[in-house]
Amino acid sequence: MRPGESPPRGSLLASVDVTTPADSPTRLSSPLRRHPEATALLFDVDGVLAPIVPNAGDATVPREALDLLEALRDRYALVGVVSGRALADLDRMVPVAGLARSGNHGLEIEVPGEARDVDPAARPHLATVRAFVDMWPADRLAPHGVWMEDKGATLSLHHREAADQDAAVRFLHGEVAATAHDAGLRTRPGRMVLEVLPAVQLDKGTAVRTLLASTAARSAMYVGDDRTDADAWGALRALRDEGALDDALCLVADGPEVDPAVRALADTHVDGTAGVVALMRALARSPC
Repeated sequence: MRPGESPPRGSLLASVDVTTPADSPTRLSSPLRRHPEATALLFDVDGVLAPIVPNAGDATVPREALDLLEALRDRYALVGVVSGRALADLDRMVPVAGLARSGNHGLEIEVPGEARDVDPAARPHLATVRAFVDMWPADRLAPHGVWMEDKGATLSLHHREAADQDAAVRFLHGEVAATAHDAGLRTRPGRMVLEVLPAVQLDKGTAVRTLLASTAARSAMYVGDDRTDADAWGALRALRDEGALDDALCLVADGPEVDPAVRALADTHVDGTAGVVALMRALARSPC
């Protein structure tokens, strides 16, 4: 949604303008708290629950956020995390039992009470991903200020620490991306990262659809901060338009690194990870 536009049918918001100061946690949480038994709450992890740090391996979710996830889990129809990280990494970062989880940009799904797995559509491509890893050892990436995060089903090539950001981006979006495409893989840019993924139509949006299908939720919220989260927002809006949801709330955890194009796609925003925690506190209060 663009600044100044009216919210679409089924929006939980009375007005929308992402150029205004961060929205009030009380205002945002109020309609969601009315019917928690029919409401789903979904969160991205990095930049939403976990503050962004120079090295992705050092990121952590604060204790208060973990405690709030546990409290919300016991009250709402579904509470979950949707991330580009592998599910094994999410287990480390978000050690809260009973959450819905999706990792590797929708390639891995775990519905509470069911076995986790890599989506069958992605399995035939895993050998190609492994071969790509072998093509790009650390000593070939390091001179460009790039390092690879191997997540099994997908890869993330980070350039946040590169001395020459422009050169690193040219290298990744040129030589590395071309090699991936030649191998039959797909790529997508993110915040200081290039993602390399199997060539299947799976993303955070398909993950949201799968997770919500396991519930009777009629309202849903998704909080993200990057381009891949726009797929999740799009899925919520499509589900609302299809009649599967009555209300959808698409939030961005805003900050100086958030792409303005991403910010413009959200309904409204909170101030970074601190704003997300404040919203979670409000959501954990008793119903209105």
